[in-house]
Amino acid sequence: MKFRKQRQRFNDYCERTQINRLIGVLLFATLIGCVPLVSAIEVAKTKETRAATLEISDQLDKPPVTPIFSARRIPQALVDSTLKVRVAAKLQQLSTTLPADSCLTVRTDDREIYSLRSDLALIPGSNMKLLTAAVALDVIKPDTVFSTRLLGVVEDSVVRGDLWLVGSGDPLLSTRDYPPTEKYPTMTPTYVEGLVESLVASGIKSIQGSVIGDESLYDRERYSPNWGDGIRGTEAGPLGALMINDANTSDSPVKLANPAFAAAKEFTRLLKESGIFVKGSPDIDTAPPDTPQIAKIDSVPLRDIVAEMLTNSDNNTAELLLKEIGRVSQGAATRLAGLQVVANKIVEWQLPSAGVALGDGSGLDRSTQLTCNLLTSLLQRAGANSDLVKGMSIAGSIGTLRENFITGPALNVLRGKTGTLTGVKALSGVFPFSDDHATVFTLLLNGAGTSTTEIYIPIWNSLISSLATGGDSIDLEKVAPLK
Repeated sequence: MKFRKQRQRFNDYCERTQINRLIGVLLFATLIGCVPLVSAIEVAKTKETRAATLEISDQLDKPPVTPIFSARRIPQALVDSTLKVRVAAKLQQLSTTLPADSCLTVRTDDREIYSLRSDLALIPGSNMKLLTAAVALDVIKPDTVFSTRLLGVVEDSVVRGDLWLVGSGDPLLSTRDYPPTEKYPTMTPTYVEGLVESLVASGIKSIQGSVIGDESLYDRERYSPNWGDGIRGTEAGPLGALMINDANTSDSPVKLANPAFAAAKEFTRLLKESGIFVKGSPDIDTAPPDTPQIAKIDSVPLRDIVAEMLTNSDNNTAELLLKEIGRVSQGAATRLAGLQVVANKIVEWQLPSAGVALGDGSGLDRSTQLTCNLLTSLLQRAGANSDLVKGMSIAGSIGTLRENFITGPALNVLRGKTGTLTGVKALSGVFPFSDDHATVFTLLLNGAGTSTTEIYIPIWNSLISSLATGGDSIDLEKVAPLK
């Protein structure tokens, strides 16, 4: 009996629950059905303000029908991503043709697009000049000028005793007839004829002594010890704080061993040709303290000297600037002091230093080794509008790139620094697409034959063609929010 009562109570509960659920469903349906009625009532109540409401809403664009999370709502991000994939795919294909001893790093707007053996230390050739230039601009300062001076005692129209020609490390000191003889003519030379003209203007008629070349500002190391015979005296050196025409003289087919003596000899010739009598023969020595200054001539600012070095890949300029870096920063005008400053700057600027070895300032020393990562990071740190980047050669226009990329998207746009040694070819640069959009890259090739045009020209062309893809445009109307 008790069991039957419990079962009956359970059945009653289930029936009540089902009824409650049914009531809930009916109430919900009733509410839903009332919504149109309520809406109609509200519309009727506000029919007097309907015209104003419609007038305001007509002034608004129709809302987009593009889903909230569609890529069409972020067209620029889609463009960037699409172009990155395109460029990376082309560079991946290019990488299969590169020698084992090579590296490639490409970055666009601070984002890495492609990297192949970026930390492999390789011989950079003249790409070393980028590092020398960056440190010179930082240590010596862009507005610095180099002043070459004439010292002596003047009485009436005569220099009593010797006339001292004192060098300051100006690497662009030149006579007017010298630049036309160069493969890459000096763009901003310091013409020593200006000093001669100052003497003539002051009424000086004769020098009782000799023209003495003073190169005491720098050390006497003429060549980097690792340079071979094919480098010394042809590609660079002999080096000194007083150099005219890269130590060439008009009466000798070879450079003289001492650049200061060669400078004194050339200056003596210029004086005589201008009508000033010089009694003694040219010589070298250090000017006595407190010798009065008669005249001086200034170089262009350092930023322009750096541009000369990078555009024309001037080896002597790089080596003299390295000594000046040591003199200014450490008080020692030597190659080793300059290299120590460069090494310190790599650490200070937090550039990748793994595998780096420094031998000289120009990159002629084959013991010098850098990485694509370091060089790309250096250019990226400087920025597209820096003196460093602005100083580089322009594709198809000036400098060492004047005969490269004479057609196509890089022409007059790409700024780059080349590097060449036997078995070494390098190209670093900046490919700008707009004021705030640019690609920075470094390609180093080492190995037999890589410095021949048959090998590197197709690689360079393929590289630049790939990079140019990053400047392609995409029709934003096709990715903008739908209407």
